[in-house]
Formats: sequence, C-alpha cells, structure tokens
Amino acid sequence: MPALSATVEFTPNVSIGINSGEMISGNIGSASLKRLDYTVIGDVVNVAQRLQSTAKPGQIIINENSYNKIKESFNCEKVGEVMLKHKAQPQTIYEVKG
Repeated sequence: MPALSATVEFTPNVSIGINSGEMISGNIGSASLKRLDYTVIGDVVNVAQRLQSTAKPGQIIINENSYNKIKESFNCEKVGEVMLKHKAQPQTIYEVKG
C-alpha cells in the first residue's frame, strides 16, 4: 500500500492575522459546572481576528504595531490601509513574506 503522502496532495488554505499587545488569558467559566475553557480576550485579540479575516489563504497579515516590532527580523510588504470594525481610523497592514 503506498504512503498517504505519495497519493494525496493536500495544501491547507490557512490565513493568519497577528497583533501584539496586552490581553487577558485564562480559564473562563464555572468550575462547579465543570465547564472551563481556556481563552484570551481583549481588543488586541479582536484586532488579530479582524486582521485574519482580511488575509487571503496563505497570507500572514500584521498591523503597524506588530510590524514595528519585527521589521528588522522579517521581510514584510506593505499591503495598504483597511478599516477594521470598531476602529475609527484606517489601519496600515503588512504581509509577512519571510
């Protein structure tokens, strides 16, 4: 029987949005109801999700805040400006190339 990787070509369509900053993380829920979920919450998390929703499959999208922290270590290309939900000003976004 041939190996699965030799017979099936699979390329996942993944898009990634990255933001940096402070957020809250921990178990949220009720220990008495045995319903605890580890999660992260905060504006930083919401912006990361919105950046991810603007990314095309195969793209890693970051905002200017994250770009300024990694620009010396990663090759990034400016994509432009986008309006994100609940943000008054357009956000400059970059694609991480490598």
